[in-house]
Amino acid sequence: MTTIQDDGINALYRLARQEYGAAITNDQKQAIEQLKKLSVKGNRDATLALNQLKHLPDIHPFLREVLTA
Repeated sequence: MTTIQDDGINALYRLARQEYGAAITNDQKQAIEQLKKLSVKGNRDATLALNQLKHLPDIHPFLREVLTA
C-alpha cells in the first residue's frame, strides 16, 4: 500500500476522514476541496489521498458527493 509522504497532505486527509457522528464540518469539506485543487496541479500525494477517501466504506454521503463533484 502506498503511503502519503507530504505532511500537509496527510493532515488534510486526516481532517477529511474524521468522524463527527451524523454531521460533517465545513473543515472537512474544505480539506477535500484543497486536496482536489492540489491534485489537479499534479500533486501525487493529494491524488492518493483523494483515492483513499473515495474508497472508505464509512465516509459520510455528503463528503462522498464533494469527492465526486
